[in-house]
Amino acid sequence: MTGTPIERPGRWALPPQLPETWLGSSASLVLVVAVAVSLAVPSLALLPDDKPESLVLALVYVIGSLLSLSTAYLLVVQASVTQDPRLAWAGAGYVWLWAVYQARCINPVLPGAAGDNGQVTWSVVLSLAWLLALPVTALTAGLRRRGPLLLIVPLVLVLAVASIPSFGRHPRSLGRPFAVLAVLVAVAAAAWWRHRVPDGNRGAWGWVGASLILTPVVGIMRAVPVGDGDPLAWPALAVEVLSIGVGTAGLWFLTASGYRRQAAQWRRLETEVRGLRASSPLLPGLSVTPTDDEGLPDRADVVGLLSRTDTAVALQPVVELATETVVGHEALARFSGRVPTERWFRAAALHDLGIELERQTLRLALATLPGLPEPEFLAINLSPAAVHDDVILHLLLEVDLDRVVVEITEHDAVNDYDLTRRVLADLRRGGARIAVDDVGAGFASLRHVLLLQPDVIKLDWALTRDVHQNATQAAIVRSVVGFADEVGAVVLAEGIEVPQQVPPLLEAGVTLGQGWHLGVPVTQGP
Repeated sequence: MTGTPIERPGRWALPPQLPETWLGSSASLVLVVAVAVSLAVPSLALLPDDKPESLVLALVYVIGSLLSLSTAYLLVVQASVTQDPRLAWAGAGYVWLWAVYQARCINPVLPGAAGDNGQVTWSVVLSLAWLLALPVTALTAGLRRRGPLLLIVPLVLVLAVASIPSFGRHPRSLGRPFAVLAVLVAVAAAAWWRHRVPDGNRGAWGWVGASLILTPVVGIMRAVPVGDGDPLAWPALAVEVLSIGVGTAGLWFLTASGYRRQAAQWRRLETEVRGLRASSPLLPGLSVTPTDDEGLPDRADVVGLLSRTDTAVALQPVVELATETVVGHEALARFSGRVPTERWFRAAALHDLGIELERQTLRLALATLPGLPEPEFLAINLSPAAVHDDVILHLLLEVDLDRVVVEITEHDAVNDYDLTRRVLADLRRGGARIAVDDVGAGFASLRHVLLLQPDVIKLDWALTRDVHQNATQAAIVRSVVGFADEVGAVVLAEGIEVPQQVPPLLEAGVTLGQGWHLGVPVTQGP
């Protein structure tokens, strides 16, 4: 959408489900248990030994375990924010690191100890498992849909090596070549991560990449033949922890620096909107989308509407308020007769014909796109259910999505936000921008904004119609604009009917507008 005001990427740092809402969930319970295990297992396995080295080793394993868990948690948060499940898959690698640390505590061998017993063998095996954990999850990120069993494959290979009869008698001589192999895998993973993954040198991807780059260093230190004393074993263990700590520190800063600021802004917005609504009886408390089913067209009427050929599309201009320049158009369905458009869509959804009606109107809307001058965009309305429909997605993928804004309407509730977000993420990658309609029409619409994290926030007409003479409405608009600016979204005000509305909207920071004062809907056909 180059050349239009809707071209900057979002700066969302808030996950759609805030971490504080995770408390009490099964995931949070698992995390608490894992932290407890991280503290208990090294303490029980290593602290009874009076050797100072055992105390240091227990401390290293506790730190490594907690850093691994922290990094996995932060990657889950970042995957939620960026809608990139590969980051969650990378988090699985850190969970594996945590498991390896626990296993190394159960049958510990102090770094640098010499010998050919079974303990040294399993120490080598577990070290190799640690070296392969993160690189393998990085290399298999593209195959994540094959399931978590992929994570077991490298561990099985390491255990197969351990089953070789000569391995137990000469663990060091055989361990070093496999450490070299692990180094090669880690280097390949770091290179793939940097060049094949989008934004490989920035953000969350970059910090995981930093851990991948340090992993081969650990492998090299383990592979260098330095004799039975192995003086590089302790430094190698320190670099292990450092490789995790670098990723943890970077991801924490990345998450906290944006999250804390946006979370504070979001809570302020929620508080202000709730308070301002309570003080203004003029504002509706619920969505303006009609929910009264009485008097709706019946199923036969909807079937008849679908078979008619007089359905048309009207284009209403979207204007950049500061320059009064038309930058796009919203496609609005027009049906003959006296029944309002919203009532037809409500009736179609009630009779399980909503998708068929949206397919029909979408075809007509997209047919107008080639006739629009570049770089003007076309905004099309879709219900949450419609974005899951294969036919509708196929229709969208056939056009230039760089010039399309997909507006999510409130004809129906969003029943599966995770699925909806994944579909919208695919459309974004294709070039489309996402808008949430009717923001401000009800308090629930604010949750809609957080869960879908749109590029465009459309203020409902109920907030803008009296903004020039109602201080409450003006205050809500300023609150929404403040949050939108924080997350990098564009605010579009609907319902601009008189010129007096424009100055206060511009003063509040609203970028775009539409309404009868700026341009009436013009029917395109038939």
